[in-house]
Amino acid sequence: MIRTHDIILIGEKTRLRPFTEDDLEMAFEWNNNPLVLEAEGEPEHTWDEVVEVYEYLSNNGFLFIIEATDTQEPIGEICLLYDNDYERLGVEDKNELIYCIPILIGKPEYWGKGYGKDAIKQILKFAFEVMGADRVFATDIFSFSERSIRLFNSLGFDEVRRDKNRIYYRGKYYDIIDFCLTREKYFAQTRNKIYKNTNE
Repeated sequence: MIRTHDIILIGEKTRLRPFTEDDLEMAFEWNNNPLVLEAEGEPEHTWDEVVEVYEYLSNNGFLFIIEATDTQEPIGEICLLYDNDYERLGVEDKNELIYCIPILIGKPEYWGKGYGKDAIKQILKFAFEVMGADRVFATDIFSFSERSIRLFNSLGFDEVRRDKNRIYYRGKYYDIIDFCLTREKYFAQTRNKIYKNTNE
């Protein structure tokens, strides 16, 4: 069963609203879009597999639908997912509050136009400024996904783990990468942005 919440986040290009049971069919279509499957190196997903994933996300975090503000069209989903697997993520202090941010832009026509980046910015602000996160991770990024790597690098994420030659895709082996943004770096970037805007 999908757990809902009442949080709405609004950015410059996107509006994030709660994911509901009614969104499952749309999410199923996104997860089986041939272009999405090709970009993620994934096979087709069954209905039960998709439902299981979104039930897990909604019950262990804050799951949102991403809407493009210019078209008011649902284009994907993003989750602020609580994670306490400290050993896997390489976090020594078990008192730290850590989250992961799985994201999917399910409509390829919206790729590379800043919608995903804008949605992540709103999630990061919510994570660090409202929820008090110590670290936010982007995990299991395949090394062939250059667009995703550029995106997280542009937001200040640092590579913290690389599992070499972990996935075989299209006749080659690729790495799986985890990225992390710390609370200290997030607020340093925020202060620098405010200072820059004040002096422009």
